[in-house]
Amino acid sequence: MNRRLQAIENMIRPGIGMIDVGTDHGYLPVSLARHGYPGALIASDIGEGPLSAARRSAEAAGLGERIAFQLCDGLDLCDPASVDTIVIAGMGGDTICGILDRAEWCMQARYRLILQPMTRAEVLRYWLVNNEFIIEEEQLVADGGEIYAVFSARFGGSMKLTDAELYTGAFAMLEQDPLWPAFLAKQLARFRKLLHGLRQSGREPGRLKLLEGIQQDLEKERIKYGDSTGDF
Repeated sequence: MNRRLQAIENMIRPGIGMIDVGTDHGYLPVSLARHGYPGALIASDIGEGPLSAARRSAEAAGLGERIAFQLCDGLDLCDPASVDTIVIAGMGGDTICGILDRAEWCMQARYRLILQPMTRAEVLRYWLVNNEFIIEEEQLVADGGEIYAVFSARFGGSMKLTDAELYTGAFAMLEQDPLWPAFLAKQLARFRKLLHGLRQSGREPGRLKLLEGIQQDLEKERIKYGDSTGDF
């Protein structure tokens, strides 16, 4: 498996069952089966092609009977009683929000969400904290020349994030992560570029002020690490 999937697997705890939404080749449930995960394993995908690939992966590993396969959009066919861990990875944060919006049964403390947005992580974090989810754990993973966030969340509580933390994750949760300096540097470069474009255009003064505040918070955090950008 790639580093992103390995980080996700490392976050999964033994339980009633796990569903992997957007399973693609099914590498995650196959690996969990190999490593003795005790609960039900469900591989779900919206496309017949990826789901067929997942079946082939399971059969090649001799685990075809161990994993259930669901052709559906998101969690639409998932039996809430069959799982307590929900993995949604490898898609945009806004797409993940849409999946969770349609599955209101996830809004119970018994379910642990493990999420890995490829883009628009800030949209997903905003959705979570504004729908009474707490982000319990977050880590960074380098894969394919990019740095991605992998985090777990659970319903039932109050959590506040600053505007900057919506884009990066909670500072206090990530400051010990070895990839944090490099990730901060990438985020700062992103906001400098955005700010340069807005200043040149002279438009959207409200957005300009917001982004300037985010940049200032990121700069303050970066100062703790000097000029190091880290290696990944």
